[in-house]
Amino acid sequence: MENNPRSILILRFSSIGDIVHSTSVIETLKSYFPDSSIDFMTLSKFAPLVQNHPKINKVFLVDINDGYFALRKIGLSIQENGYDLVIDLHNTTRSRIIRKAMRKTKSLILPKPRWKRFNLFMFHKNNFSSDFSVRSWLHDPIKHLLPREYKISETKLSISGLEEANGIKFLKDHGLKGDYFVVTPGAAWAQKRWPANYYSILIDYIKEKHNLHAVLIGGVNDTNCDDITSMSNSTIIDVHGKTDLRESLAIISKAKFILGSDTGFLHAGESLGISAITILGPTSRETGAGVFLKKSRTVENSNLWCRPCSQNGSLPCYRKEQYCMTELTPDYVMNELKKIII
Repeated sequence: MENNPRSILILRFSSIGDIVHSTSVIETLKSYFPDSSIDFMTLSKFAPLVQNHPKINKVFLVDINDGYFALRKIGLSIQENGYDLVIDLHNTTRSRIIRKAMRKTKSLILPKPRWKRFNLFMFHKNNFSSDFSVRSWLHDPIKHLLPREYKISETKLSISGLEEANGIKFLKDHGLKGDYFVVTPGAAWAQKRWPANYYSILIDYIKEKHNLHAVLIGGVNDTNCDDITSMSNSTIIDVHGKTDLRESLAIISKAKFILGSDTGFLHAGESLGISAITILGPTSRETGAGVFLKKSRTVENSNLWCRPCSQNGSLPCYRKEQYCMTELTPDYVMNELKKIII
């Protein structure tokens, strides 16, 4: 049944961007196996991302605190569903425990390019193919199931009309008047964050030249949103820490574009058809960053010998200044912005 799977379970537990990109695999599978039924397993805190996805039959939730026995129990229970395939798009300890419990089910596992990344970060030797992307990488486990010249599908998330309307009402209740763009300046690691004063300069420029209001979204710990708001001369709608995942997606879905560093919400925006401007510092296309829509733009200093320096920006910068961010001035980003705003 592997070459004609009728029932498939896909595992991807985190994070926002990688889960969004996993929907590309789902779309591809459904395009070549339209009669297949695809279920998805992820962490409960990220499950709202794939809520109401038209190509996903059922979403299984895993608690982030589940230990070995809880995970094994989940695998044993799900094995009773009789899947033809389990596709592990995470390949971590958590997913391996679940897969081992599903020993009667054929597994396809995502290979990790650890050696290529090690050479890239440590020796700045790029062995990745020129057409590598996070989406092509996520398709690696299923390539043998597809035609030789298969087409990689776009990502897709689903937002209802009611959610969109509630998102606009929420913003109006917070003072929005007119059209807006979304800024998502936060990141798990400080090295991936563009300077707050740069954001404030760019936001003021966009308001003056294009009369678009900035809406800041993010988690409660994204305190750089406070810094941006205090430095800007424009009125900013700062709702970071005030929206859940679905509300954030609804806000993004009606924006003119989305702007930010290498974070999951940029990818979520593209999956909703919203053009994105992503500002890359320590990360790159080889680490899973980048954009895909025709009008989206990647802003990076590709001439720096020291980047990319890590997969997720977790390593402190070892130079006297983080040039990959500081040299990307607001003017630099404005030039790319002009290609989106017409």
